[in-house]
Amino acid sequence: MQRSRHSMSGVGFLAAVIALAAAGLAPRAARAGGRIVVSDVEFGSFGSEKEMNAALKKQAKTALKGDGAWNLNLMIFLGAGAGADKINIVYYDMSKKPPDQVNFTEVGVKADQKIVQLNGQAISKDMGFVKGHKYEIRATRLIGGKEKVYAKTTITLK
Repeated sequence: MQRSRHSMSGVGFLAAVIALAAAGLAPRAARAGGRIVVSDVEFGSFGSEKEMNAALKKQAKTALKGDGAWNLNLMIFLGAGAGADKINIVYYDMSKKPPDQVNFTEVGVKADQKIVQLNGQAISKDMGFVKGHKYEIRATRLIGGKEKVYAKTTITLK
């Protein structure tokens, strides 16, 4: 297949990726599913799958520095379409036994959407986050009172 040389806008590219995902032809990152890439730098728009994958690899962090406040940027690859118009981004403190849910954010999505880009997610010690603790971030929905996890990752706050 020949590729066009013109650049797509971020929204246009994401719409194309979502359409490909629905058709089962999604980029490797989306097909791998069930993962969240966290960065301390905002994710921008991408002109191609290659550009997106390079940015994800370059920007991905497993530890974020902050002084009681952290700014997260998330690129979420859902393992399957959410099947609803909302998902939750849930933060669990893995340093506690059993892991403790610290916070969550509700995010609007399309039922068949497989990629969600969330820039500027602010968390802080005032919200219950603790420097030095490890957190699991999950993209979930409550279905019948049970948490269905579509994607997750783990980060450490430094």
